[in-house]
Amino acid sequence: MQLTDKLKSNFSWFFASLLLFVAVLPFSQALVSITSGILLFSSFLDEPIRVKTERIKNNNLPLLVASVFIIYLLSYLILKRPESSAYDLQKSLFFLIIPLAFTIGKPLSNVQIRILLIVFVVAVFGATIVAWFNWFFNRGTTDFAVHKITLISHIRFSFQLILVFWILVFALKKNFYSLSLNHKLVIIVSTFYFLFFLFFQQSLTGLIAFGASTFFFTVYSIFKLKGRFKWILSSIVVILVLFPIVYLGGIIIKFYQIEKVDQQNIEWTTLQGNSYSHDFNNPTVENGRYVYLYICDDELRTEWNKISKINYDSIISTGYPLNASLIRYMTSKGLRKDAEGVKVLTKQDILNIEKGYTNVIFQKKKYSPYPRIYQTVWEYYMYSKTGNPSYQSFSQRLEFAKTAIAIIKENLWFGVGAGNWKAEFRKTFEKNNSKLDKELYASSHNQYLNYMVKFGIPGFLIIMFLLVYPVIKSKSYTDPLFLTFLVFMFAANFGDSNFETHMGSSFFLFFYCLFITNKNNNYLIFGN
Repeated sequence: MQLTDKLKSNFSWFFASLLLFVAVLPFSQALVSITSGILLFSSFLDEPIRVKTERIKNNNLPLLVASVFIIYLLSYLILKRPESSAYDLQKSLFFLIIPLAFTIGKPLSNVQIRILLIVFVVAVFGATIVAWFNWFFNRGTTDFAVHKITLISHIRFSFQLILVFWILVFALKKNFYSLSLNHKLVIIVSTFYFLFFLFFQQSLTGLIAFGASTFFFTVYSIFKLKGRFKWILSSIVVILVLFPIVYLGGIIIKFYQIEKVDQQNIEWTTLQGNSYSHDFNNPTVENGRYVYLYICDDELRTEWNKISKINYDSIISTGYPLNASLIRYMTSKGLRKDAEGVKVLTKQDILNIEKGYTNVIFQKKKYSPYPRIYQTVWEYYMYSKTGNPSYQSFSQRLEFAKTAIAIIKENLWFGVGAGNWKAEFRKTFEKNNSKLDKELYASSHNQYLNYMVKFGIPGFLIIMFLLVYPVIKSKSYTDPLFLTFLVFMFAANFGDSNFETHMGSSFFLFFYCLFITNKNNNYLIFGN
């Protein structure tokens, strides 16, 4: 009876819609859009209008965040061009709907917030189970990349994993002395599970965001401690800073240890007496070896077709010719691209090549960040040598950023306007004679540059004020979980325009509004 009474006392239609929102957040963009509408509708229920009106007078900080939508709307209406798209307005609707819902909706108790966070943790865990199922059982006949196993964008899902990780960390910290040993073990194991999945998924933006939040959390903890523990944590900070630098530096140094080729004395015939093809002008390398040296197409075709059902000249699941993957993969193993080289390929090598792997490290070190970092360094190397960023994630981002800066310089005060960025980027790419393929034209994958492109420097500063001021005014920065959340989201925005995606903006705004409208941080203390 007491449990029933407790559930009734903590029930509201608004709270029920919040539960539904966090439950679908890791699973579906469409459901998130639908649920956000339910969220706003339910916020009008539960209380008389006069109670809501009085509360809004005293707590209207979320409405400042909702003003971001007004900036989009005014920019669109004032600077509208014939080719303008209203899609920017559609994506920015979350800035209006979610803050408005939290402003109008019935305030939450600590128990309700705790339940929300628990449901969110369980939902994210459920989404990882679906992802594992996809990874092991739903690949079909083509290579199913690890980035595709989640039901939403792997970048946006990585943010959810990071938040769940920190929810568990702070829950353990706040309840350490009151929890039983079994409960502690469950939380610790769960924390490492979500962390493992984050690294397994290999979202570079997510890993950078997690690194930023970990660094912040450690520094924050140092200021809270005294004595020798402070020095121990200070040492940990130094290690946290130095380790990724040393690790990254080691990969870069190793990458640029490229073989020197003696063009005068290079061999021109295979062991079977056929001619090698050497392209000395092609800079492509794999593991320090030039790809387009020592190639005998005829021998490769003959020997490969003997060991594989996929023809040498076929287009595979990656959209590229199999022979391109074969040549790069054999180079990465230090093999010449001839009959003798094909004969030493293992069954695993053959399977890797059929999947489109271009380097042996993508199989050998697939559970570490090494391949993702190697790929990024490789892309930068190729971009620096050829100037062509096409179909290379990191290189394209560099080209996008360079183009965005060029646009900003010419539109410092008001930007190009919401809805006009596509036309402006296309014009600037063409003006700068970019080698980027036209079908790959896109905006900067950097939220701050995107704001400056659309709204100019003043508009960017206004939006930053509208996001930062409520945190300061509400003093919600005193909540370490919220502060950690802000750190990793604002760090992630250097690598992607997260606030201009459905899943990125809905995730951020939901938890942002949840924290600034509930200022005390006792919601993670069990038993109260």
